[in-house]
Amino acid sequence: MRILLLTHRIPFPPNKGDKIRSFNLLKHLASRHELHVASLIDDARDLEFVKDMRQLAKSFVYADISGRSRAISLARSLPSGAAVTVTHFYSTELQEQIDALLESADFDAVLCFSSPTAEYLFRSRHANGRLKRVRKLMDLIDVDSCKWSQYAERSAPPMSWVYSYESRRLGAYEERIARAFDTLFLVTEQEKTFLPPGVPREKVHALGNGVDLDYFAPLAAPRAQGAAPTLVFTGAMDYWPNIDGVNWFVESIFPRIRQAVAGTVFQIVGSRPAKEVTQLASIDGVEVTGFVSDIRQNIGNASVCVVPLRIARGIQNKVLEAMAMGKPVVSTAQAFEGIRATVGKDVVVGVDEQSFADAVIALLHEPARARDIGVHARACVEAEYSWERSLQPLEGFLGVGAGVPAWAP
Repeated sequence: MRILLLTHRIPFPPNKGDKIRSFNLLKHLASRHELHVASLIDDARDLEFVKDMRQLAKSFVYADISGRSRAISLARSLPSGAAVTVTHFYSTELQEQIDALLESADFDAVLCFSSPTAEYLFRSRHANGRLKRVRKLMDLIDVDSCKWSQYAERSAPPMSWVYSYESRRLGAYEERIARAFDTLFLVTEQEKTFLPPGVPREKVHALGNGVDLDYFAPLAAPRAQGAAPTLVFTGAMDYWPNIDGVNWFVESIFPRIRQAVAGTVFQIVGSRPAKEVTQLASIDGVEVTGFVSDIRQNIGNASVCVVPLRIARGIQNKVLEAMAMGKPVVSTAQAFEGIRATVGKDVVVGVDEQSFADAVIALLHEPARARDIGVHARACVEAEYSWERSLQPLEGFLGVGAGVPAWAP
């Protein structure tokens, strides 16, 4: 099949949650079909990877929006009532390149990754022509309108007003996508419950995340004897749920752990730490690493991996990666949502500040139990979370094996 994949960020390198998923979708499709990719680049450092993308796909076109301001996108969105996310990730330059691609060849399917990429189909000059014959699939990943609603609930004015606006506009946009596309994907069945009421559930299917089991494997070398007990959190540290999570952990949970287990270190590992995160390094026992070239060393040297997210949608890659490396994970219920694992055996869940702290303290005091949970965690992701297993259903939704072109009526 000839397939066009549209992504709101360049899928390479796979160094953050959405890019890990889009990269593995790319790999899966490119190994089976003729795949063409169109992406935006919102980080100037990613421009160096254009050459890699042109080796990964049959063709690759892109537009650079790395200098674009979200504040300006907000100002442009308000008069028209558009979602800020859609305005921010729309480029007339990329639209022209996508339309030229659609004109150059007959495509069997278009897969849009993340809701704002739908705009390139809605505004295409082929919207009422060639695109009418093409199977259209949308990977929403998770329900963005719900995420922005959560942001609004945890914020004070004026930002709560902005977040509420974005939640409403994205909800309407998700309903528009559902009317125009043949199939929509979310990472879990549970995520369907957060969809706006106008989205027909029969069009929506779970397409799970996976983890690279060869890359995220347990380290051969054990932790150094006498090393300080170390708690590790990984993630992009300019992302608000991560900022909120580590601040909550440092303020409300970490002091209880330090009191019970002296010398414990909390390591915050991830690129572009916001000011609210870098300031945490002034607190005794807290380390903020910034960007690291290989997070496996940090995860591998952890006594416990913690995921104290209070706002979380879909499946958390950071949980799967730590489990794949055989590490005991303590997470909130929100961060555990949608993961097929047994609480208490494969992962530990803290429901509030005290139970989260107690769970970490117990694992630090009982290293044999911590090791057992890590072993079970690795076995769990081996059984449930290979990318091959997670993405295999995609072929059926593309119409592969039906004996007719995917776009046939």
